Amino acid sequence: MPLLQLNQVSIGYHTHGKPHIVQSDLTLTAREGELIALIGKNGCGKSTLLRSIASLQPIWEGVILLNGVDIHSLSPRKRARYLSVVLTGQQSVASFTVRELISIGRDPYTGWLGSLTDEDREVISRAIAMTYLEGFGERNIHELSDGERQRVFIARALAQDTPLILLDEPTSHLDLPNRINIMLLLQKLARETGKTIFISTHDLETAMQVADKLWLMEQGKGITVGAPEDLVLSGSFDTVFRHPSYEFDKEYGSFVVQKQLDKSVTTQVQHPDGLMARWTTKALSRKGWRITDDAPLHLFVDEEQTQWVVTCGDERIIAHSIDEMLREMATLYPGA
Repeated sequence: MPLLQLNQVSIGYHTHGKPHIVQSDLTLTAREGELIALIGKNGCGKSTLLRSIASLQPIWEGVILLNGVDIHSLSPRKRARYLSVVLTGQQSVASFTVRELISIGRDPYTGWLGSLTDEDREVISRAIAMTYLEGFGERNIHELSDGERQRVFIARALAQDTPLILLDEPTSHLDLPNRINIMLLLQKLARETGKTIFISTHDLETAMQVADKLWLMEQGKGITVGAPEDLVLSGSFDTVFRHPSYEFDKEYGSFVVQKQLDKSVTTQVQHPDGLMARWTTKALSRKGWRITDDAPLHLFVDEEQTQWVVTCGDERIIAHSIDEMLREMATLYPGA
């Protein structure tokens, strides 16, 4: 049986006193040990779906089952043993130490006195170790970097010891190294703990490299589920993210900005698949150069000498960097 099941679920919210349905008739499943990334354009309902699964807002129709139990039928305390949530707005917290904040994850198990047992302490220590926070226990949460603080919130969710962990935009406020580290950590935790980890994210290119499944949401048209590679091959990304100003490059799994190419150059390269040739082509496109077979301007990419030879008629200039090459081409180009 799947860990998480959505059966004919409709989600939405009230606006001006009236219900606004953003997605309807969603029937989806997620299995144990999967890292699932929910992706889609702004406004399609990603956060609404995540909050609905977390029972932070009601659903309009259908049922959401976790281990066969209707999650909306449970009391908050019982529900806290089924799922844990890490929200984007949780960066502002009281002045806790790292261990104190992670210990809050044990609240569903400690009773009204809140006393930690040896077993609770072991769970907390294990969560600290798994999120690489050894030595941080007595530090104040406000002394940490954004990436370290996010690991603390993930550790708290681990200490809660639920089969499902939900994270809303867990990397939105982080720099590139921390975004990648957090996504790799979530991938590792899903594999090693067997928990299902479900994230909503705009970091599509990283999610494609670490997620087991993508839930690709299209505004008003439901969700397509599949392995990242299958969704690329099926053209699903082209459909959902189609836009006049960019396109999805199926070969490299990244988005490419559409540029206005209003100048022409003929190129000759020694190694067409080499790094120098590839980055030269990218630079030419960025500056509006179209590569053709009969342009008056000629560019030879000399990888052996690490130089670029620009010729136009009788004029010949050797450049020793891409930046210099582009400046010389602009000087020699007829009409530039």
